[in-house]
Amino acid sequence: MEYAGRILVRDKAGARFQIHEWRGRRMFKPVRRFILETGQDVVRLSFDSYVVGQTGEPLTRITS
Repeated sequence: MEYAGRILVRDKAGARFQIHEWRGRRMFKPVRRFILETGQDVVRLSFDSYVVGQTGEPLTRITS
């Protein structure tokens, strides 16, 4: 897997975090992995919405 960049997000309280995106391939299928700066796995729901896998806390992308 190769590092693809970071995504700035915030939680409901307004705290800001960074999600690190990793990209790779498994056979011919592209694979993406999102990891919060604290080390927790993150699931991408849509382009602007993410959720922390272990806690279920929603995160929203900051576009500016």
